[in-house]
Amino acid sequence: MPKIQVHEKALAHLSRGLYRSPASALRELVSNAWDANASVVRINTNYPNFLQLSIQDNGRGFTREEFKNLMEGGIGNSQKRSEDKPSKRPVIGRLGIGLLGIAQICPSFTISSATSKGEGFRARVVLYDLLKKKLDKNDNTIVTSDSEVLIGTYNFIDDFKPDQSKPGTLIIGDDIHPTFTRAFRDSLEFDDFKKPPLDWSKALKIAAGVHSLQQLGDYWRLLWELSACCPLPYISASALPNRLIAEDQKRLESYGFKVLVDGIHLAKPVHLKGNAGGYTTNRIKQHTQKVYGNDLAFHGYIAVQEGLQLKPDELRGILIRIKDVAIGYYDQSMLDYRSNEGPRSRWLTGEIFVDQGLEDALNIDRDSFNRFHPEFRAIQEFVHTLLRKEIFPVVYQNIEKRSAVRDDTKSKARKAQLVKVLKTAADKPVSLSYSAEEDVRPKVTLGGKEDRAKVIVPDPKTLDTKKKNRQLAASILTIFEMAMRERDLESQREAFRRLLLDLLSGW
Repeated sequence: MPKIQVHEKALAHLSRGLYRSPASALRELVSNAWDANASVVRINTNYPNFLQLSIQDNGRGFTREEFKNLMEGGIGNSQKRSEDKPSKRPVIGRLGIGLLGIAQICPSFTISSATSKGEGFRARVVLYDLLKKKLDKNDNTIVTSDSEVLIGTYNFIDDFKPDQSKPGTLIIGDDIHPTFTRAFRDSLEFDDFKKPPLDWSKALKIAAGVHSLQQLGDYWRLLWELSACCPLPYISASALPNRLIAEDQKRLESYGFKVLVDGIHLAKPVHLKGNAGGYTTNRIKQHTQKVYGNDLAFHGYIAVQEGLQLKPDELRGILIRIKDVAIGYYDQSMLDYRSNEGPRSRWLTGEIFVDQGLEDALNIDRDSFNRFHPEFRAIQEFVHTLLRKEIFPVVYQNIEKRSAVRDDTKSKARKAQLVKVLKTAADKPVSLSYSAEEDVRPKVTLGGKEDRAKVIVPDPKTLDTKKKNRQLAASILTIFEMAMRERDLESQREAFRRLLLDLLSGW
């Protein structure tokens, strides 16, 4: 039976246009370091010049022979790394295409790697320029046969001594694409740009003060997106209310994994705290189900910041993680949620940690899903049901409760303001009561032996005007009656003007 094959040209195309942002490309190198059991990854962007890029980890490293096999046929076909010793970390990815993701930032780079056994190498990798055009034209310097496509060259540098080097891998890109350099330099000139502090918690406060990361520029976006997509802990176990992520924080901290960019120790960028309206939260406990015979397991949380839009916008929506690595970024459509929740959808953020399954739904860029894959649809249905039946109903109830409390507080304050104005006009304490009778005129009694004035005000509910205007209308009618007690028309006008302005000054 004839077999269907994918031409090597397809993979060659993908190697140069696989990731949608610098952070997505660097995420794959961070994932390689994670799989190599590194405890720290240091990324240096040569800020503020951006003429060089380096990524260094202290992981297991790999040998000259492993690198040779990777370059000469293993790209796109390399298996997940085997473990020298058991690790409690889940294995994330494959060493291959991710290594070439850096091509979108720099078309050539030097890579050095050493193992704990003193093996290793240093090599210079040069990726061909204008590759896509050459592929489209079947340039014979690139397409050498029906099954072989050359995307670049490499050569070993023999002055490297792995037995004298610490285990780990170092990639140095010194041929930075001019567009990358220019874009990042230009972002430093933005009006809203602030140099990120080394304290990441302080940096998050700055990011929370803008509507979009684009206000801060590409450098800030790189930091924020890397912090969002890498398998990192949160700022603290209390980064979200009601201990939503306390268990995940404990697990993430147990991995002992750090990412530093230009000396900034990154942590997940979500930190919700101090909202006066409070939060509606839902901790998604471990959920397991069978999807066409395959196991799917996930957990997570959803948090709604009541009455206040989340900032920056990039924090809004649902983020799906597979083995703690973000797939793309926060999905503001909430996985294509069908109901229009108006501004309330801009209050919501959440993460779904997929512990088993969904990998087959990944597109090759690891930035998106096949949204019709049955496992993705299962998570989508679960999240949508949760939003529709549990999250938003509670949000609406809380809105009504807050509105009632707010209206009651406002009503009491306005009543107190009316009493204050009447007391000043009457020059004695005021006893104010409401009449439920319709069409009742306010009554003001100042005389008699009583030591306080008696004022009867129409119940605002009985007034035929818009609800938001009723208390104001009742108060104006009352001060009008108070002003009418003056002896002549001019005095009445002056008294009414003064009382009205006094009333409105505290409304």
